Amino acid sequence: MHRFRLILLPLCLFATATAIGQTVTGRIVDERQQPVAGVAVVMQTPDSVYVDAVASDLEGRFAIASDVRPYRLLFQHLSYDPLTVERSGDDAGTVTLTEATNLVDEVVVRGERPLVKVEQGRLSYDLQVAAQGKIAANAYEALTKLPGVSERDGALTLAGAAGVTVILNGKPSTMTAEQLAALLKSTPVEQVEKVEVLYAAPPQYHIRGAAINVVLRRRFGRSFSGQVNGTYEGGYYHSWGTGASAVYSTPTLSVDALYRVGEARSMRKLPLTSQHTVGSDTFDIRQEQRLADDNLTHNLRTGLSWKTSEKSHIDLAYTASFTPSGKGDISATGNYVASDSHIRDDAAMHNLALSASTGFGMQIGADYTHYNTTSRQEMSLLPADGAPSSFRTDAGQCIDRLSLSLDQSHDLGRQWTLDYGARFVYVRDNDYQYYTSEEAMSDRDTDLRLDEYTYDLYAGTSRNFASGVSFSASLTGEYYRRNGYDRWAFFPQASLSWMASADHILQAEFSSDKSYPSFWDMSGAVTYLDGYAEVHGTPGLRPSSNYGLTLTYVLKQKYIFQLFGNHRVDAFTQSAYLSPDRPALIYQTLNWDYMSSFGALAVVPLRIGERFTSRITLSGFDYLLRNRDFYGMDYKRSKWVGYAALDNTLRLSRKPDLAFEFGGYYQSEAIQCTYDIGASWRLDAGVKWTFAAGKAELSVKGNDLFDSMTPVSKVDFGEQRLRMGNDFHTRNVTVNFVYRFGGYKDRERKKVDTSRFGH
Repeated sequence: MHRFRLILLPLCLFATATAIGQTVTGRIVDERQQPVAGVAVVMQTPDSVYVDAVASDLEGRFAIASDVRPYRLLFQHLSYDPLTVERSGDDAGTVTLTEATNLVDEVVVRGERPLVKVEQGRLSYDLQVAAQGKIAANAYEALTKLPGVSERDGALTLAGAAGVTVILNGKPSTMTAEQLAALLKSTPVEQVEKVEVLYAAPPQYHIRGAAINVVLRRRFGRSFSGQVNGTYEGGYYHSWGTGASAVYSTPTLSVDALYRVGEARSMRKLPLTSQHTVGSDTFDIRQEQRLADDNLTHNLRTGLSWKTSEKSHIDLAYTASFTPSGKGDISATGNYVASDSHIRDDAAMHNLALSASTGFGMQIGADYTHYNTTSRQEMSLLPADGAPSSFRTDAGQCIDRLSLSLDQSHDLGRQWTLDYGARFVYVRDNDYQYYTSEEAMSDRDTDLRLDEYTYDLYAGTSRNFASGVSFSASLTGEYYRRNGYDRWAFFPQASLSWMASADHILQAEFSSDKSYPSFWDMSGAVTYLDGYAEVHGTPGLRPSSNYGLTLTYVLKQKYIFQLFGNHRVDAFTQSAYLSPDRPALIYQTLNWDYMSSFGALAVVPLRIGERFTSRITLSGFDYLLRNRDFYGMDYKRSKWVGYAALDNTLRLSRKPDLAFEFGGYYQSEAIQCTYDIGASWRLDAGVKWTFAAGKAELSVKGNDLFDSMTPVSKVDFGEQRLRMGNDFHTRNVTVNFVYRFGGYKDRERKKVDTSRFGH
């Protein structure tokens, strides 16, 4: 069904990550061997120099990222006697606290944990602080509570970035976007150690651009734990999903498994009108498309991690996704042509990933993906002034991809590091589409076979200074070749941060990147949505070069102010065009000379009393685009766009633990390619109940209460006159239930990059 998805506001999702050093982990229990949450754990050097501090989670577990060995740990809690221990290994073991004998009747302590701090020159967020008291039953929902992060069209976006990718534990994952979302939706917020937001990532993770790095609490030890969850969404149609995950670990071995199944159903109505000029004739076309999708998807994964030493490990994972019987129906009615289209498709993805990390800074990775999808479309047409006709198309895509990587890091002393490495990626792709009809349509058959090679080499360095200044810089060289097209490209990256004090943080980041169009977009296939609208492929599409610059100021570790700029050369995106040769609305992905945006962002959190918290997000940017040859026309536009969001949380009671959340956003009129996008807004409200000692959560939330978040789009230039409504029926009610057992603790899982797959 991907070939029928009209992308009016496309986002390029590429990203990067951050390195993970050694981590000290442990567990805190009381004299009855029950976990103790909220214990302040302070790490010091043996001569009492402060290193870092964290708080234990609901299972009494803690993790401190530090290379200091040996070290001293101080445990502090109002209800227990203070305790100091000294250790030298990564595993601090189980620490038992003794209940204090001099407890006072009541102590009230008011304070705020910092939302954001700088670690190794990167902005690091405490996800538990960002989601505290809010309707965020899992890590995915909690990410949307971070400053500048929101969800659009089922994907996470980052304000100030042309695109962003979510990664786990400093590595691009081998899961699809849907599987990654399923994983994060089954991961408790407490299992996230921190979240790092990067606008310019170091090259050793082989992903360039902006990234949201979710660092999970990784630890080995004897345990068995897991989680079950279920979601129901009621709207125009109902959707549901359920799944379970579990992990078994020993001091040297960890085995995990994940399975999730869900049915997603959707309905869209696209009314359109056009004044279509063909020669000396003008057609007044009015019609409405009705698109219904129904897909049942199975996701599964199993992984094994072997800790060969304190500083080295080997990981092996198998990931799969199956959509065995996808259904899609598109009907169109109007004064020009009526049509009915029935699509049946299936897709399967298999991925095998192997990685090894050594104790001397080297990481080796190998990744193989096989992806296959087939579909059959049967369409009947009834023109207003002609004879009926019908045809059938059989289409498919088969992709094999192999990736090999080698990375090395050296500690040069005096806080200097040196990183270098290489990556090779080979892709073999076969896209086809064949027509069967009473009329001659064989000239529209396509069968594209493509071999793609990418070679990357990089080198970079970083330094931390005692003055609070840190920087990193790198250069990546890439050679890219496919079917007669080959190019060299170089990608510089730089980051500079200055922590003048805990209350004043300044950061500047520059990134460069290259984005590649999907394989199906390059196939040249023509797909009919109805008797009027068509989707055309574009052989010879060029990659897009992307450049980004951000300047960020963080005040008192919670107020964020930012200036940003993004410039994309040869940007490719889909746009609409009324053919001058015949009455046909053509959707086609084209290269544009450039697309740029420059603007500012402010995030201001507020707190009123002990029960009410709020966050205001304001952004404004100037969007510019240029295409000197848009079907023979010189097209250039710019427009200022404003965005405002308000998120509020009211704590109704503590016993029972009830929280009420309400908020929304407003975006002014915008432009995208040839479209004028109308203003849009949204209001949400919901309530969350936490019970069973924090192990269970039940939430009910109304989304887009006024069905107002999908704007009207217009095309109005030259002889192009088109108006399209977007009734996506986004108003729905979501019920989510989560139950955790055995002290669930998940591990990193890699994502399979399928951004260029599908048709």
